[in-house]
Amino acid sequence: MKILKRFGSTAGLWTKDPLSNSEKIYVFDGTSNDTVYVFPRTREFTLFSATRKAARIKLPYPWVGTGHLVYGGYLYYIRRHGTFQVIKFSLTNKTIVDSSVFPAEEQIPVFGLASYNYIDLGADEEGIWAIYATQENEKNIALAKLDPTSLDIEQMWDTPCPRENAESAFVICGALYVVYNTRLPSRSRIQCTFDVSGSMASEDAAQVYFPKRYGSHSSMKYNPKERQIYAWDDGYQIIYRMEMKKKSDV
Repeated sequence: MKILKRFGSTAGLWTKDPLSNSEKIYVFDGTSNDTVYVFPRTREFTLFSATRKAARIKLPYPWVGTGHLVYGGYLYYIRRHGTFQVIKFSLTNKTIVDSSVFPAEEQIPVFGLASYNYIDLGADEEGIWAIYATQENEKNIALAKLDPTSLDIEQMWDTPCPRENAESAFVICGALYVVYNTRLPSRSRIQCTFDVSGSMASEDAAQVYFPKRYGSHSSMKYNPKERQIYAWDDGYQIIYRMEMKKKSDV
């Protein structure tokens, strides 16, 4: 675990593009805004005067929540305009290249401890995922695989992972890891795992505790290139380095 700095609001996200050779850091401050901060590399982000020197990307529409993603030169973010939309924004041309209404009815907040998140996008070694929840199966979290080019849903799964007391989640090698806490923030822990391939049962995965920190995670973005998680904890930006094992070894 490495604490980088304290920046911005209590909720937000910071991330990198796992498919790019660039070291740029993208920062979404807050749960509703239309401006993304861009820093050349981590070092510049950690400077005291970082915000004044950061580039800014003004988005055509504001985002909602902290479930956004930078992937392959595009910014994928969630817009709420009656329904929930996934917006695909080109970082090269600074224009929207595609958008799609997320095909789930009666959506509800995906994490019980984060009422602002209805869709949480993430990337792993296998592509792009969407973590969400609906009124139909209100007790548990659902997972979908997205085509990054067309934004089409390739497949959807109902998971056994409960929404109650969930604060965040991420996907690694096709397995969903859900992080839980308490309403009075305590020590976060991975308490439920769902592997889409079925090769790793949730009960076989060890319960993992994160070090005691400040509050609760508003976002946790896994970077498959670096094998580490960029987390936002009550306004603190934290990196968790992951030690990976083969699923057959779990």
